[in-house]
Amino acid sequence: MTACGLAMANDLEYRFILQDNQTQTYTFQFDGERYELSEERHAPAPWCELSFQQCPNCPYQSNGPKYCPAALRLNQVVRDVDHMMSYEQIEVEVITRHRTIKQTSTVQEAVSSLLGLLLASSGCPHTEFLLPMARFHLPFANAEETLWRACGSFLLAQYFRREEDTPTELLEDILRHYANLEVLNSQLVKRLKSQVHSDACPNAIVLLDNYAKHFPLFIERSIEQLKPLYTAYLMPK
Repeated sequence: MTACGLAMANDLEYRFILQDNQTQTYTFQFDGERYELSEERHAPAPWCELSFQQCPNCPYQSNGPKYCPAALRLNQVVRDVDHMMSYEQIEVEVITRHRTIKQTSTVQEAVSSLLGLLLASSGCPHTEFLLPMARFHLPFANAEETLWRACGSFLLAQYFRREEDTPTELLEDILRHYANLEVLNSQLVKRLKSQVHSDACPNAIVLLDNYAKHFPLFIERSIEQLKPLYTAYLMPK
């Protein structure tokens, strides 16, 4: 999806400025309520079919869609970055209605940030829990920022579950979501390696997968380090 500028309040634009000053621009339109990504306008590649390298934990079986939702979103960028190498330096601009974020990055880091947004809003059941984080997308988030956002999103979900008289989950239950995410990432890498020439997209997913793999350990080691920030909430009334 390529466009010259933002037309809607819920649009978000990624610009990759290459070393030869060529610019690759992606403008994504989201619906206003669910914030799911609008439908892909290009013909899906054969490797996007659900049955191709299908995840063993895929909730879709014989009655599922023809195409894997996550692979469909990757299809938007795979063709454009397949000539780029992972460690090539590029300038990245992420533009929303309220702000512009600029950063010098490697191709794999830039594509990883973009794919994180795409997968979270793809409609895949295993990435559905990341949809709130897509709505408040933070490009190039580090591990600590990802931990805070993921835990905060999870706990707000429990508030809404309680409002709906639905049994709340434990914080440990978030690990189940990340375990499923690991499987998804692994299968996406297999899909891509059979189709692409460069390592940009596969390595971008590996970077995303590092967060999924290390999230349980990071929670255990780091969440207590955030506790001092919440002193005001813990003071006796």
